[in-house]
Amino acid sequence: MFSPKYMNRLFSKDNQYFAILLAHILLGCILYKYPKLGSYFGILVAVSGFFYVIFHKNKNHEVLQVAGYFIGSEVLLRMTYGFLSYEFMKCSLLMLAGLGIFYDGFSKKTLPYWIYLLALIPSIFFENDLSNITRTTLNGIAFDLLGPVCLGFFAIYTYGKKISLQTLNTILMAIGLPILSCGAYVFLYNPDIDIYLRGVCSNSMFSGGFGPNQVSTILGLGMFIFFMQLVINSATKIRFGVHLSIFSLLCYLGFLTFSRGGMITGCAICIIFLISIYYGSESYGKAKAKTGLVYFTSVVLLVIGLISYQTNGLIEKRYTNRDHRGKVQKDTSVDRKALAQTQIRLFIENPVLGVGLGKGITVKEVKSGHVNSHDELTRLLANHGIMGLLNILILIITPMVLFFKSRHNAYCVVFFTFWFLSINHSGMRTAAPAFLYALTLLCVKIDDEIFFKKPNESTS
Repeated sequence: MFSPKYMNRLFSKDNQYFAILLAHILLGCILYKYPKLGSYFGILVAVSGFFYVIFHKNKNHEVLQVAGYFIGSEVLLRMTYGFLSYEFMKCSLLMLAGLGIFYDGFSKKTLPYWIYLLALIPSIFFENDLSNITRTTLNGIAFDLLGPVCLGFFAIYTYGKKISLQTLNTILMAIGLPILSCGAYVFLYNPDIDIYLRGVCSNSMFSGGFGPNQVSTILGLGMFIFFMQLVINSATKIRFGVHLSIFSLLCYLGFLTFSRGGMITGCAICIIFLISIYYGSESYGKAKAKTGLVYFTSVVLLVIGLISYQTNGLIEKRYTNRDHRGKVQKDTSVDRKALAQTQIRLFIENPVLGVGLGKGITVKEVKSGHVNSHDELTRLLANHGIMGLLNILILIITPMVLFFKSRHNAYCVVFFTFWFLSINHSGMRTAAPAFLYALTLLCVKIDDEIFFKKPNESTS
């Protein structure tokens, strides 16, 4: 048997950390080779996560850690096209939020979010004949409703909850680990760029065979998480090299999807993160922020330069809204701007209760005649009417009041920005915006933490 000292040397914190990262890279490789295992992995994650919370009785915020892992796994599970429901993880998250409320209760100040949840109900019954409801209608209602409901229950659970900065960083890493698996899957799935990437449109061939919008959203979030680790958790050269490599890889894969929203969001929250630590820390933290900006700018420029070389300049045309010939692209009836305008018109025409859930948007110019919005705010207005407007005000004003009143959360602006930008280009297709929004309501204790101080500085 090994002595305790030998075990500590063999399994140091760094070794354990790198082993976990390697395990998740291997997971992505295995799921690429055997995608049918994805559903079994999802069931394993859900079952073991619930047992983990129940065993520990949520004494150390296990609900948030497990929820974070669920969030990071959602798109990966959808990529593998198994037998699990498309909304499997959102349903699991709802159950998890209920478990957290059961163990910890909720603050008396969560009334706005109870109103938010109640305001979602009327549109379920409006213009839906529940006596003759079809599976298509149910799927439409679930598509529109599960994301907002997840947000509401997790907001009730997290509102004013006190956690340490270290615990919050652990929750973020729980999100990042399965995103690393997703990155490995996408990397192996990607075909030859010269053969398969000809136009400027987002391409599922470079998104693991799945929706580029969702993939770029989750890769952008993962990019931020490992960039954060690069800036604040790279005490050794090995950690620095690993974090820089993962950040660069996720950045490359995200831009290669040619889906702009997720990468613009990912880059935006990285910059806001640097601004937050620059103005919220001491001189050492300001230096870390400046150094982080250099690394961020260098990696993004190098990645864009590499993709530009590989695609003969198509990436620049994509982000300047030009086609492969260099001509500015014109808006169509199914562009996001046009869909948002259509939903605003529907709100004006149906201001009281909206058009109801599961309706989508009827567009005469497209053969399908039925498309779903990418903008959650305009969807709330169109589907819920005045109740949707009330919910938008609750979602925006409540965290802003909480932040300016107590400056309760060092990452609040970062999380809020991710939520706001994501729901404007991807709606609530994934649960990530809902969960990141809920994290803005946490009360993060940093007075007992070493927050951007040199490792040898005293905290006394």
